Amino acid sequence: MKTLTIRLQVLLLLVAGAFPASIHCCHGQDFASRMEAMAKKMEESGVVYAIIGTDFYQGVTSGGVDENFENGVKIDQFLMLDTTKMGLWEGMTVVIHAESRLGDDVNFDAVGFSPVNVAMLYPKSNEHDTAITGFQFAQALSEEVQFTFGKFNALDLFYMLYPQTGRGVSGFMNASMVIPLSIARVAPLSFMGTGMLKLSGKQIQGGILAYDTNSVPTTSGFDNMFDNGANIMGFWRFFTDFGGLPGSHMFGGVWSTGAFTALDPTGWEFIPGQGIVAPQETGAYTLLYIAEQTLWFDDYDKDRKVTLLSQNGYSDEQTSPYSWSTNVAIQSTGLVSNRPKDAIGIGAFYTGISDDLQNLLSPLIDVQDVYGAELYYNMEIAKCFHVTGDLQFVEPGNSANDTAVVVGLRATLAL
Repeated sequence: MKTLTIRLQVLLLLVAGAFPASIHCCHGQDFASRMEAMAKKMEESGVVYAIIGTDFYQGVTSGGVDENFENGVKIDQFLMLDTTKMGLWEGMTVVIHAESRLGDDVNFDAVGFSPVNVAMLYPKSNEHDTAITGFQFAQALSEEVQFTFGKFNALDLFYMLYPQTGRGVSGFMNASMVIPLSIARVAPLSFMGTGMLKLSGKQIQGGILAYDTNSVPTTSGFDNMFDNGANIMGFWRFFTDFGGLPGSHMFGGVWSTGAFTALDPTGWEFIPGQGIVAPQETGAYTLLYIAEQTLWFDDYDKDRKVTLLSQNGYSDEQTSPYSWSTNVAIQSTGLVSNRPKDAIGIGAFYTGISDDLQNLLSPLIDVQDVYGAELYYNMEIAKCFHVTGDLQFVEPGNSANDTAVVVGLRATLAL
C-alpha cells in the first residue's frame, strides 16, 4: 500500500529541510560509510533514529524587561518505527519525540507575550529537563486516510503542515512568527488526542482531531486527561497553482468545552498578574486562516525558491490572553546560486491582547497589543551543521517597557 506515513513526513523534514542529516561532514570517510550503512540497514528494518542539537546564544540589547544575554541548548531526538518493515502488521508508524532543555533563555527578559525563542519553551520553560513531548501512532486506512492517536507535540504538528515554520530551530525563532499565537488557549504545547488525517500526495490536506485541554509535555498525560473538557479541531487546505507556482489556503477552527479565564497560562506566553482571581468561562474557540504561496523557484533546482506564509487567527477574548493574531513572512532558500542551502527570512507580526486580560491587569500594569519584526540568515557550514544569525524588534505588552531589540546566534547540528 502506497501511503505517506507520519514517519515519512518526519524524514522529509529532517532530510530535506534546512539541515540535511549527513554524517560525512562530522566524521572520517570510513567511519561515515559504516554509520550510513548501519542507518540504511536499520531503516530497511523499519527503525529510524535522528538527533538534532541546537545551541542558542541570545540577548536583549535594549528595551524589554531586562537587558542581558543567555545561553541555552535544545536536543531533539526522533525514533520512528514502521510496523510493516518490522514484520508486525501493515500500515502503522510510530514517532517518538524526546526533548532535552539545558541552560537559559531571554523569553521573559524580552517580551513575555511574544517569546523570542519558541524552541526553549519545550519541554518546560525555565527548567533543565528531558521529556517525551510526542508519542504519536498513525495507522493507514487507505492511500489517503490515516487514523492517528497518542501524545501530540503542537510544534511538530504545525511543522508537518508547514515545514517552513522550522520549529524554532531552522527558521524564525519568535513564537509569534512560528505559530498563529491566537491559538494558544486551545493548542497546548503537548496534548493527548486522536483523530483522522486526509492526505493529498505528500501533504496533509485536512483532518479532525479530538484532544485533551491539558498541556502535558513532561508527564504521561493520562492522570488528568479530559478533567477540563476537550478540544475539537477541524481544518482543510485548498491547494492552488498559479502560473506553475504552488500554494494553499487553509481554513480551520478549534472549539473547547473547558472552563478558563484569560489569565490562565497556556505555556506559549508569560502572563503577569498571577494570583488575580477571575471568574471562569466555559467554552473557548479559535478560527484560523493560513495562506502559503511560492513566489519563485529555480526550474533546474526546485529547492531554490522564495515563499510567502501568512498565519491568521481570531479567538475568544473571555478565555484567551489573545483576541487575534496575524503574521506574514517571506523566506528563501538558495537565493544566491553559489549558496544553494542557505536560507533567509523576514517577517512581521501583530498580536491583539484580549480586552478581558487588559481589564484584569489594569490595576497592575497598562497592557497593550504586541507587534514586531524578525530577520534571520541561516548559513550552511557543512551538510549537517548550520549557523543562524537572528534579529528581532518587539513592542512589548507592558507599555512601561521600551521596544525590545533582541539579537541571537543559533548553531544546529543534525545527525
